[in-house]
Amino acid sequence: MPTFETTARFARDFKKLLPEERARFQETIRDKFVPDVTSGRFRPGLRGKQVRGFRFPPAYVPSWK
Repeated sequence: MPTFETTARFARDFKKLLPEERARFQETIRDKFVPDVTSGRFRPGLRGKQVRGFRFPPAYVPSWK
């Protein structure tokens, strides 16, 4: 099961989102990003960039179009 860490910058940016935007972000991470990381394949429109320096377990940063 993927785990995560956040940075202070992420927390500040996340706080600035509207409630609807926060809900959409959380839904995307829960329903799309986590399953894609688990399967090792990212769906079109959603990307996961592997973070350098993490070998096991690998770390990914989400991005989307």
